[in-house]
Amino acid sequence: MVSPAAASVLPCALLLLLRSGLGVSTPPSEEGEDVERTGSPAGPREEFPTVVFAILARNSQHSLPHYLGALERMDYPKERISIWCATDHNVDNTTEILHEWLTAVEGHYRHIEWRSIDEPSSYPDEHGPKHWSDARFEHVMRLKQEALSFARSERADYILFTDTDSILTNNQTLKFLIAQNKSVVAPMLDSQTYYSNFWCGITPQGYYRRTADYFPTKNRQRVGCFAVSMVYAAFLIDLRKNDTADLAFHPPHPSYTWPFDDIIVFAYSCQTAGAQMYLCNQQRFGYINVPVKSHQTLEDESINFVHLILEAMVDGTPMFPSSHVYLPPKHPTKIGFDEVFLINLARRPDRRQRMLSSLFELEIEPLVINAVDGSALNSSDIKKLGVDLLPGYFDPFSGRTLTKGEVGCFLSHHHVWNEIVERGLEKSVVLEDDVRFEAYFKKRILRLMDELEQVQLDWDLMYRHRQMKKI
Repeated sequence: MVSPAAASVLPCALLLLLRSGLGVSTPPSEEGEDVERTGSPAGPREEFPTVVFAILARNSQHSLPHYLGALERMDYPKERISIWCATDHNVDNTTEILHEWLTAVEGHYRHIEWRSIDEPSSYPDEHGPKHWSDARFEHVMRLKQEALSFARSERADYILFTDTDSILTNNQTLKFLIAQNKSVVAPMLDSQTYYSNFWCGITPQGYYRRTADYFPTKNRQRVGCFAVSMVYAAFLIDLRKNDTADLAFHPPHPSYTWPFDDIIVFAYSCQTAGAQMYLCNQQRFGYINVPVKSHQTLEDESINFVHLILEAMVDGTPMFPSSHVYLPPKHPTKIGFDEVFLINLARRPDRRQRMLSSLFELEIEPLVINAVDGSALNSSDIKKLGVDLLPGYFDPFSGRTLTKGEVGCFLSHHHVWNEIVERGLEKSVVLEDDVRFEAYFKKRILRLMDELEQVQLDWDLMYRHRQMKKI
C-alpha cells in the first residue's frame, strides 16, 4: 500500500469477512522441529523458504491484471507460497478480478486467505477515492497487521508486501531479496519520474528529508544494497530474524508521535526494533505507478498506469497481464482524425511492434507506412528522385547538411503528404516509430485541436517536438 506521505496510491479496505472455499491450508510439518524459531522445519532435503504474499487492493482494476500476472510469473515454487488477500471500499471491479484470479490459481498455492466486502464503498471522512483520511490510514494499518499476524501464525519464513500499483516484472525478485539475508529489504522500483519506493532520509518528526544519496541511488549511479530510512510499496520481511519479532503496523508504538500514516508507522517500528531497512538497485526489478493527488480521479490513475505500461515497453521488461483474468476489449479509433499514420522502417520490426503495442494501449488505430530507408540510397538514387538541398541549408541543431537518413525521413513524410492529398484527408496525425509518448497524450492532442478550432487558426502543419521525441 502507498500513502500520501510517500505520495503513493494504495488500495485499502474497511471491513473484513473471512471467505472460505478458496484453497486449503497446508499445515506446517510436525517433523524436524529443530528450527531456529518458527521457520520452515529442517529436513533431509533442503526446501525453499515459505513466503506469504500480502495483497491489499482497493479500486485497482486498472493495474490488477498486470500486478497479478507479475506475481504468478514469479520464479518460486508456488507450493511454498501462501496468499493473504483483502479488498473493500471499491467502486470498480477489483473484487470480481481478485475472485476470478484466486479461483483460477487456488490449486497451485500452499494456502489462500481471502477477505472481501462490498459495502460501504467509501470512508465517512474521505473526500474522494484517492483521498487518504485518518479512518482509511487506520484501516490499512489494521489490515497489514492482520496479514503480518497471519504469516506468523502460519510459521512462514517471509512475508512480501506489494502494492497493486507496483509491478515486479523481474521474476527473480523474490529469490534475489531472500538471498540478501536482510531483515527488511526492498527492490528499487522505476517510475515515469524521479519517484520511487524509498526514502534515504527522514526528519526527527517523521517527514521526508532530502539527501545527497537519493538521486544517485534512483539513477543507479551508485549500485548496491543500501541502508535507508524508509521502504514501501514492495518489501520483504524475514520473519526468522530476532529483530523482526516485534515489528508491527498497528497499533503504533506507545512512544509514536510521527504522522498517522501506515508506512511511517512501520518505519518507526523498524527503528525502535533495530531492524534496518535496505534498498537494492542492482537489477531492474519492476515499476511503480506515480500516485495521483488526493483530488484526482480513478480515471487519472488509470491514465497514469497506461503511461507506465508504455514506459516499460521502452526502458525495460514489458508488463504482461495475467492469463487468468478477463480483460475488457479495447476499441482503437482514429481519435477524431481522418487518419493516423505510423512511419516505420522495414528493418526495424522491433520499433514497429513497440509502437503498435503502445498505440493499442492508447486505443489508437494507426495505418503503417513503410519508410524510405535512407541508408540504402546513393547519390544517383537521390538525384533520380529530384531531391536537392536548399542552397546554404544547415541543420540548426548540428550545424551540418542533411544525412542520407534524414533524406530518407523526408521522403517518407513526403509520401504521407501525397497520400493525404490523394485521399482528400482533412486532418491527419503522422508518427515516427521512435516516438515516446507522454502521459495524457490523447487528451493533450485533442485539446490542442479544440483550441485551434476556437481561435480559428488557418494552419497546414503542426510540428510537435523533435530531439526528445516526446509527445
